[in-house]
Amino acid sequence: MNRIIPALTLILIVVMFTNVLSAADEEKRVAAQGLVSSDVFDLAGEMDLYVEKYESCGQAGGERHYHPYGTLVYVLDGEITSNGSGSYEPVKKDEFWFEKSNWVHGGADPEAPSVDDNQCGKTLIIRVAKKGESPTVFVD
Repeated sequence: MNRIIPALTLILIVVMFTNVLSAADEEKRVAAQGLVSSDVFDLAGEMDLYVEKYESCGQAGGERHYHPYGTLVYVLDGEITSNGSGSYEPVKKDEFWFEKSNWVHGGADPEAPSVDDNQCGKTLIIRVAKKGESPTVFVD
């Protein structure tokens, strides 16, 4: 019995350390670059509303991902190229697009038009997620 407790303690420490490292790796993953601010609002204790502001220039970066619930992207300034409609189109200041639920996007896309490094945009992104779940799911 005296040998079992230290062995179980060691196993528990290894499992906890592995989970901490996995969580740290998940935090490093980026769906979009240029996050300026992020606020989360409670929706009746069941859902969270995420309101995020981004500023970036040049080609969009980030890893392939999807959002379990739809996402509204509003262009505050500049011009962004989006394929939210199924084909790449420019979206300008005071325009928006909607990303349907579970639409996989991001990552390197050979069909994406080239974007000048001086082409900048500011966006406001609004999305929801169930309480305790991430609004973004990465695709490996």
